Amino acid sequence: MTTLTNKQKKITLAAVFTVAGVLYCLISLVNHYLFKTYALDLGLYTHVMYDFVHGRIDDCIMFKETAQSILGAHFDLYLFILSPLVLVFGSYTLLLVQIAAVLLGGWGVYKLISLYTDDDLLSVLATVTFFLSFGILHALSFDYHSNVLTAMMLPWLLYFVKKRKFWQSSVMVVLFVIGKENLSLWLFFIAIGLMWDYRKDKKTLWHLLVYAIFGISYFLIINMVVMPRIGGEGISRYSHLGGNYGEIALQLVTHPGETLKILFTNTMDYPNLNSRKAEFYFCALATGMALTLLKPNYLFMLVPLIAQKMFSADPMLWGISVQYNVEMMPVLVISSFLVIIKLKKRVPRLVLAGVLLFSTLLTTFYTIGVPNSLVFLDQICVYQGRHYEQRKFDADYARELIKQIPDDASVSAASMFVPHLALRDDIYDLDSRPNPGADYVLITKPYFDKVKYWKMVFPDKDMYETVATDGTLFLLRRTQP
Repeated sequence: MTTLTNKQKKITLAAVFTVAGVLYCLISLVNHYLFKTYALDLGLYTHVMYDFVHGRIDDCIMFKETAQSILGAHFDLYLFILSPLVLVFGSYTLLLVQIAAVLLGGWGVYKLISLYTDDDLLSVLATVTFFLSFGILHALSFDYHSNVLTAMMLPWLLYFVKKRKFWQSSVMVVLFVIGKENLSLWLFFIAIGLMWDYRKDKKTLWHLLVYAIFGISYFLIINMVVMPRIGGEGISRYSHLGGNYGEIALQLVTHPGETLKILFTNTMDYPNLNSRKAEFYFCALATGMALTLLKPNYLFMLVPLIAQKMFSADPMLWGISVQYNVEMMPVLVISSFLVIIKLKKRVPRLVLAGVLLFSTLLTTFYTIGVPNSLVFLDQICVYQGRHYEQRKFDADYARELIKQIPDDASVSAASMFVPHLALRDDIYDLDSRPNPGADYVLITKPYFDKVKYWKMVFPDKDMYETVATDGTLFLLRRTQP
């Protein structure tokens, strides 16, 4: 039953998308304006686009002493496609693209759910739940990552498959895999999982099989052939499980008890990490995973996402913060509403949808307010004054210093300044590598206070003079060759 007139529907959707867009801008763009974005990853990716648009493949010398192709670090082709935009939107390019992608993903959620029900309120509630989920907001609070863009393709992939528009779904598949080297494996699980829903539709099954084969083939070729040949770093986060993908798979399959234990327990000698995995599962259940349990084929789609989180040697991946949960959000929300739609009566459907939205909102507030995981709260708490402040230095003065640096000069800078200086040939992250003799250096006072740090990353300090300072920020210029 259609519950909203066309005019009411347009007004409601316009309000939802406007509020979401404003919220996302308050998170992401304000962070960048106040120097709460960093060399890794926004600065690096912005410089990658600058290099691409000038006909070069970035060599990662921003943060590495030994040159390495950026495609060896992450096989991300979105940056190449998006690179011309950097000439228009500058250092804000990727943040704007990321916001637009999330809004487009939300539109995909609305369109997809509308195929399963003519209750407009359910489709709107699904979209709002998606927009307010913790995985979306935390991803936007920390720089830019191409897995966000890929995750936003999923609703549209499901939409076109449901509509049996296979040319369009095939385009989505291609766009899906080029975002990052690991996401093609996720596509394999998605296609296999969808086969259950379309088990009586031979044409759709055939296309899903092709997508699955394409996904796993792309994953193996890129990760086991292409990236190693261009200097890829391999599987460093998972090397404790094996030396290659085959050894890792064998380890996980032949030791099921240990595999299950790793999924839920702290595998490091730091007691403060004991509840991090449990916190993630709690938040995921409250954001829709509890209902996803009733749709196991969608739960199957989460397998590679949860595995890459929990099997990692980096505990940052285990929890609820930054960009490591964004891919799960469309799966959880879409599957939850597909379960809700199956209820026969409208009132129970709306009540359960409202409960899920409320639970999602409470969970999001929890992850911002009192999380156990590491969360950079001043980058996401838009309802507090500290989000709109840069308390470590004068942001306006930092912008003045940046204007004093010639466009053709090489620069080494503290991490938070690198994204704003990335549109030049030579930019270096002083936090990641020793100063390579840059023409200018932009840093804050704490760098001067760390004598050992100076000796380690800035051995040629005496070859610079101070151009300008307010006692907290320092712009230095090289005086000796």
